[in-house]
Amino acid sequence: MSKYVKTIKQDKNFSELDIIIPAAGLGKRMKSYGVKSLIKVYKEKTILDLQLEKINKTFPKANIILITGFQSDELMNSSPDNIIKIENESYNSTNVARSIGMGLRASKNNVLLIYGDLIFNTKCLECIKFNNSGIVASKTLMKKNEVGCTINNKLTVENMMYDLEIKWGQISFFKGYELKLLKKICWNPNNYNLFGFEVINSIISYGGSINVFNDKNARVVDIDNYKDIELAKGII
Repeated sequence: MSKYVKTIKQDKNFSELDIIIPAAGLGKRMKSYGVKSLIKVYKEKTILDLQLEKINKTFPKANIILITGFQSDELMNSSPDNIIKIENESYNSTNVARSIGMGLRASKNNVLLIYGDLIFNTKCLECIKFNNSGIVASKTLMKKNEVGCTINNKLTVENMMYDLEIKWGQISFFKGYELKLLKKICWNPNNYNLFGFEVINSIISYGGSINVFNDKNARVVDIDNYKDIELAKGII
């Protein structure tokens, strides 16, 4: 049992959930020209294929909203027809906050945000408690130079920044007041260039409460280079 938060068994028929996958950017650090979500990782399966497998296994009734950008047509044509697809045409001049905001326009429910360049196991999804907004975070997640967080004695996030011990797995859940703040921030044109952790810091500054969801067996890799693909194969 995690010392950060007690987990509960999730109902796989949980349907009042929209899952936004921002996948608009160009993976420049991969040193290859192509859509990052379509990089083949394992047995000819792409990052997106592996993400959808885990999502459909854990939340088969959830609505999935994919935000495309770089080589949008290729990603749209290579992804399932039963998901919502939205193109962020300004992907090259904005950041992930803009893509999140576009996904929120198509959302009617609570929101689970999963970055489009992640490989993760089902424990990352099963540890989420849907009675509170929060982030999936752990000392065992991600690499040393990734964004982490500090937490207070109420086990909620105080601040997010690079190189903190407790790593953010780039998977977050929003409902209630925090979801309203997420929309307010991401729909503001002045914030289109914010990173995701900056958006969460803004939510906290407005009085939102962000819990920490954790499982000691949760694993996630942010695919930045070909070495990360080898790391990802260890958790698939």
